[in-house]
Amino acid sequence: MRRTWAIGLAAGLLAAVLATGRLAAEEKPVSDDKIAKVKAALPAKATARPKKPRHLLIFSMTKGFRHGGAIDVGNVAIAMMGKKTGAYTAEATEDPSIFAPGKLDRFDAICFNNTTGTLFTDEAMKKNLMDFVRSGKGIIGVHSCTDCFYDWKEFGDMMGGYFSGHPWNENVGVKVDDPKHPVVRSLGGKGFMVVDEIYQFKAPYSRDKLRVLLSLDMAKTKDKGQRPDKDFAVAWVQEWGKGRVFYCSLGHDGPIFWNPTVMAIYLDGIQYALGDLKADATPSAKLSPQPKPGLVPDDAGKKKAAARPVELRLFAAPKADDGWIPLFDGKDLGQWQNAGGAKPGAGWVVQDGAMVREKNAGDIWTKERFGDFVLDLEFKTEGNSGVFIRTDNPKDCVQTGIEIQVERGGGREKLGRNDVGSVYDCLAPSKNPVKDGEWNRTVITAKDNKITIVINDVQVIDMDLNQWTEPNQNPDGSKNKFKKALKDFKRDGHIGFQDHGAKVSYRNVKIKPLKAEK
Repeated sequence: MRRTWAIGLAAGLLAAVLATGRLAAEEKPVSDDKIAKVKAALPAKATARPKKPRHLLIFSMTKGFRHGGAIDVGNVAIAMMGKKTGAYTAEATEDPSIFAPGKLDRFDAICFNNTTGTLFTDEAMKKNLMDFVRSGKGIIGVHSCTDCFYDWKEFGDMMGGYFSGHPWNENVGVKVDDPKHPVVRSLGGKGFMVVDEIYQFKAPYSRDKLRVLLSLDMAKTKDKGQRPDKDFAVAWVQEWGKGRVFYCSLGHDGPIFWNPTVMAIYLDGIQYALGDLKADATPSAKLSPQPKPGLVPDDAGKKKAAARPVELRLFAAPKADDGWIPLFDGKDLGQWQNAGGAKPGAGWVVQDGAMVREKNAGDIWTKERFGDFVLDLEFKTEGNSGVFIRTDNPKDCVQTGIEIQVERGGGREKLGRNDVGSVYDCLAPSKNPVKDGEWNRTVITAKDNKITIVINDVQVIDMDLNQWTEPNQNPDGSKNKFKKALKDFKRDGHIGFQDHGAKVSYRNVKIKPLKAEK
């Protein structure tokens, strides 16, 4: 059922929302306790006087992971904030038909609250959204709206970047990059600590395009990210045609929406997008002096400003000239061997540009060994298989390498340590974006003790091998089959695909040794 509800348009309905947080009969109500916390956290008044009555659309449809608590509380909090401050009234929906031509005309801005996935594909609807913003209106992005529309480049350009993992879900420091900017002026130039899931971003993210307002303070936060420039933006603005864009990555869970500091930022960001709070959107890289990313402690414990950020495409499509090595060209298996170093078993064949385990053939292995790398591939399977990495001895692959499980399991809500996307027998995937019967793009990054796995643009594994300190035991006390602690496994070895008796196909197999980035 498509969900649509109005907030703030009728006095009786608004009163119900303010009292109970219930958005519609089929929606899970927000508890009185949470409503009270939200009300206490909201700003007392709008920073800017609205030039006219403003109407905000909140869109919270999901096609991928659903941040249920953040959506339920966030929708109500954003609506309550508009009502309390007089800045706007709000209407919310999860029906994508709202983007049909003509239906957006009555709104001044759209807030994408924790949307995920490809929400719609109709070209007329896409054009209507772009025309809406470019014509002089606004768009606000909350948290996972950068985890949307990976196949629609224009959307990514408009929002300013795409999600490429969330290394932090803990108490972190947030730094004010642009203290005098109207959208973050409420902070008085002072950073803050916050508990939330913090994103890192890939292209098109760049300070050459965006006015970055907040970023992760690396002097107060453990470095878990994968950007060598240490530029982990948290909030930014930019212009899109005549329109305005505000994005903030804070908002993974409900408590963010009763954080007074964060809600003040969101109010000013919304007012900027609506066109009532005037603010400059000159990209950060074009300012003089330039705001810097978070401070990074050097080896001596002193603090130094990070170098000017460079754009990093963590999981961008490989190009021939940027260090990527094709391991399978779609034509032959010349770079592969069996466990004994001879030609792959005859059951591995090339079909329609894919390497396919069609019948009993044994595992298949790269001739070369790899240490730190990014491995990019697609798989489609009818049953059990696996991707082995850093395997020291292919004849004893289970005990000398790490296996990423390949299996059917799409649509299952929870996966275990032996299911698709897991590090076999050690760590279950945090999410399940796998699609049975379809190609699933998988990106595996191995860098010293850290292993991350992204499937269909969703990070499912963030693993530190150094936490596996005992043979036959996982950090949570559960047992595994490894006779040696994973922290002691070799950090280089062969890449392999497992023959476990089922038909499985792999294609577009490429690897980028990380030393090539230096």
